[in-house]
Amino acid sequence: MYSVATVDEFGTEWIGQYRRHMRWSVVVAATLLAGCAQITPTVTPTALPGPVAEGRPESPIVISDQQWDLCTDRRVKQYPPVLDDPAPTYYAGPWCQSDADGTRYMWLYAEPLFTGETPEDIRDYVNEDASLLVRGLRTTGYLPVRAGERSRDVFYEARRPGSPNLVSIAVLGEDVPPQDVAYSGDNPLRIVVEVRKAGPDDTPSPSPRSTTASPSP
Repeated sequence: MYSVATVDEFGTEWIGQYRRHMRWSVVVAATLLAGCAQITPTVTPTALPGPVAEGRPESPIVISDQQWDLCTDRRVKQYPPVLDDPAPTYYAGPWCQSDADGTRYMWLYAEPLFTGETPEDIRDYVNEDASLLVRGLRTTGYLPVRAGERSRDVFYEARRPGSPNLVSIAVLGEDVPPQDVAYSGDNPLRIVVEVRKAGPDDTPSPSPRSTTASPSP
């Protein structure tokens, strides 16, 4: 899996941007095969899989009874520079939460499902994108602190030796609804990156660990 490098004010690249070209190629090919002599115009899906459309947010949002604010310039600068941010063509965000220990950044999956895509496919896509974020940590000197079990949703915490901070990446939320069904819940599928002060138990381990964990309820 490879990400198309696209310059952005929040990160240096957009994770998941490559998928837009792949998905549209599949849709066009399917249309040509179905129509043969008569080409049918492609219908763009519109039912949102989350509470908002993709792109940069314009207002705060409440997710799972938690308030998320627009990210200030100060919070943006605290985002790990070794990480890209999820592509705004597929995600809405980021929103931010801050407290005395650190800052959390959230992206909601927001691209409507195309014909043939299932909620399980979308969850796989989101986990692939989160895994690319994990790779960004692993390849820049971060060592694992704790992680979840393989074959579940991504959950990964890492720390650079000597750094006062811990970085975590997690896929949270419920499955998106099927195609053409608008989302109506309060626990949407999302990626959350957290940067917080490391505690005494947040000791890096040199041994490799998996990058996945069970989804949030």
